[in-house]
Amino acid sequence: MDATLYKDTKVSRGLNYHYFYSPATSGYPTLLLIHGFPSSSFDWHRQVEYFRPKGYGLLVPDLIGSGGTSKPEDPDAFRIVRIARDIVDLLDAEGLDKVIGIGHDWGSTVLSRLANLYDERFYAYAWNAIAYQPPRLQPIDIDTLIEHLSAKTGNEHFGYWKFFNLSDTHVLCERNIDSFLQLVFPTYPEVWLEWFAPVNKFQQWVEENRTPGIPEWLTQQEYDVLKKALADAGLQSMLNFYRVAVNNLNLPDDKQIPEEAWTIRKPALWVAALRDATGSAWADNIEKYVPGAKTVELDVGHWVQFESTERLNAEWEAWIEGLGLGGATAAL
Repeated sequence: MDATLYKDTKVSRGLNYHYFYSPATSGYPTLLLIHGFPSSSFDWHRQVEYFRPKGYGLLVPDLIGSGGTSKPEDPDAFRIVRIARDIVDLLDAEGLDKVIGIGHDWGSTVLSRLANLYDERFYAYAWNAIAYQPPRLQPIDIDTLIEHLSAKTGNEHFGYWKFFNLSDTHVLCERNIDSFLQLVFPTYPEVWLEWFAPVNKFQQWVEENRTPGIPEWLTQQEYDVLKKALADAGLQSMLNFYRVAVNNLNLPDDKQIPEEAWTIRKPALWVAALRDATGSAWADNIEKYVPGAKTVELDVGHWVQFESTERLNAEWEAWIEGLGLGGATAAL
């Protein structure tokens, strides 16, 4: 991604956001691409390289805690509704009235709150690997959640959340950064079933400093960029996404969202990663809360934008073209 197209702006709550912005050619919509953990706007570089020459606008922020964006240590700063407000501030900074919102991983959760609270700013939504997340009215008990999912699916799904909530997790993972990254970006998706999702296994992997190598769908150059970005940003701030969830800091905000805003009425795309050991836990939300969504199933793991780049780009493009925005964006 062209470094000269990155900008910095201060959002309304005083944090600095670093983001890539390339304006749309006349008649084309802007795509808002929201990444997840533990990376940065670079997650989307293959999609930027595909859509930018075609005339699409692209707004691709480094989320709070990552890249060149502010890295507060207070978990309260990571409440999802506050991050959603930050993203709207970026839209305002660039004079963007409406965009197509696209999320992955924690970016999918942020996109969900944007849909609930700022639906008028969007033409459509696309969730990738992690589905739409409705507001939660009951507190999470992480042990109960893990036990429930294990009984339901045979997969603990979120056992790693316990490790990510320990006070010194960032120290261990930064010290063994290759081991950490090579589990997050596994050589094949089923590694997550054994080493990522179950309680205590992620910690064991990193403590043993396992380094099986990088997956075939990542180039060495991409891996080096991901590693440098993580080394520069550190993990301490970014892990607050998990602390906020486990400590139920989003609960008061979620309770303020009216129930009529939970169901998504705008056009939507759900890209399901069939071999993602964590994302499948929320797939039912699409049928329940996004009834008109188009569903695309990919036989890959969590990192759809890397593992199935050409198919993902083609599916996005066909779906976007089907929205009928070309040449009429200003009128909608």
